[in-house]
Amino acid sequence: MSIKDKISTALLSDMGRVRANNEDAVAEDTDIGLLVLADGMGGYNAGEIASGITIATVVDTARREWKTLAKGETDRSTGYTYEALMLRNAVETAHTTIYHVSQSQPQCAGMGTTVVACLLHNNRLSIAYVGDSRLYRLRDNVLEQITRDHSLIEELIARGHYSRPDAMKLVRKNIVTRALGVEPEVTVDVIEDTAEVGDIVLLCSDGLTDMVDDETIRLTLTEYADNLDASAKKLVDLANEKGGRDNVSVALARVDASFERKSRWFDRFVEWF
Repeated sequence: MSIKDKISTALLSDMGRVRANNEDAVAEDTDIGLLVLADGMGGYNAGEIASGITIATVVDTARREWKTLAKGETDRSTGYTYEALMLRNAVETAHTTIYHVSQSQPQCAGMGTTVVACLLHNNRLSIAYVGDSRLYRLRDNVLEQITRDHSLIEELIARGHYSRPDAMKLVRKNIVTRALGVEPEVTVDVIEDTAEVGDIVLLCSDGLTDMVDDETIRLTLTEYADNLDASAKKLVDLANEKGGRDNVSVALARVDASFERKSRWFDRFVEWF
């Protein structure tokens, strides 16, 4: 079942004001409710290669596995929907591909990328992510960061070494503790939550969040809630106005109508006719 008529989307990626190339990448497949964003790292053009591999692999894997997926069901052993497990597998596949390329191609040695991917399905939001690219949700004018950065700052805060205000002053930003393609293995975090009509989902690279505070993001999403293209452009413009020290990318989705999935017997009944 396609949900492309139940959600609206907008994607935008910009090089910023300082970098010579864009190592971010964004993509979507509205037929299955998929959004994915990656922020690459590495020398020369390797960051671009890593993020490009990630986007292509996640989209291709999700499209292929979607056709035979047991949709609307939950895996008893993990408690996740099969859609979420499929998304995690797609990200893991991207990781394996990047790692093998980095090991076999000297010019790509050490490359890696963050990633955040989400799938809107059955009035749910399934998320798979690695690194410090984020997913936010705006609901009833309240902005909530759903993902938690895999970063040194967050690790030190979680362990009680610093308060958040102190960590923001004393610890270097942008030191990620997980990334695709860097080590032989990586842990992909999965989160699932509800999706309600009126929700706006924002995926973004740290080129946005390092430049623009959460309250400004909230106000922008609220002001341009009816025009996601304008919202995406405004967010990128704000990051560039603050200095644009990094590539900045955003992917937005707004839930315009319920997309609850009918029961499987109903699907078979429709297919029979």
